[in-house]
Amino acid sequence: MARRRLSDTTHPDTTLDETYWLTFGDQAQPPMRDKIIILTSEEVAAVGPTEFNVSSVSDRLGITHPMINHYFGGRDNLIAETAYFVYRRYITALWEAVLTAPAEPRERLRRWIREQIVRTRELGGWGGILNYPSSTKAISDIIESNYGPQMQELFANNIVRLGSLVQDIRNGMVTDWETVDSEELSQRLLSEKNNPDSVLAVGASIAWSTLGISVWSAGQHLPSSNIPRLLEVKDEIMAAHIERIIDSI
Repeated sequence: MARRRLSDTTHPDTTLDETYWLTFGDQAQPPMRDKIIILTSEEVAAVGPTEFNVSSVSDRLGITHPMINHYFGGRDNLIAETAYFVYRRYITALWEAVLTAPAEPRERLRRWIREQIVRTRELGGWGGILNYPSSTKAISDIIESNYGPQMQELFANNIVRLGSLVQDIRNGMVTDWETVDSEELSQRLLSEKNNPDSVLAVGASIAWSTLGISVWSAGQHLPSSNIPRLLEVKDEIMAAHIERIIDSI
């Protein structure tokens, strides 16, 4: 395959138009390196890391396989960098949902929970890499080496803000994070860490419970994925569970 000109933005997969790229950012035509990451995020979500074939990405973009090696140094490096991209996008989506929710403390937490359920469903095959790193050890080692601190910071900020949502429900208020010193907020919440009813402890329980319902809702719990009667009442069960979580605060 001949080398593509940098000005050539057409692709064999005609669905990869400006509308498609704009769902991932504010660029109608991102750089080719970013396009590879975006398509990899989509492909791994659909088939998982084991079945993922780099050729599918290169074929859809109309580039050669060596071009992917040039940008990323190999398949595992590509998956590792995309895992960081996917996780960052996932965390960002949670808090964009909260910030666009009505300024009411219970509704903001409700929106966080529901957004996690939706986003976990979209993660698909990435769930194994992010939640069970030993299943893809070579890739997980690269993620830890190259993106470990960044991902840990994203996780920590997520938990602190979740604790803040819990605190808001208890206090009947809405925290404006743009006017709050995030480090001071973190230290204040951590100061109660030995209290089993602290906002961080309750926030952790909410996070664990929500992850469970998210995995189940996404159909990733194989034993219960095809029980007709359970699927019929799925939405009602989920809604009731979410309200029990919020009421427990």
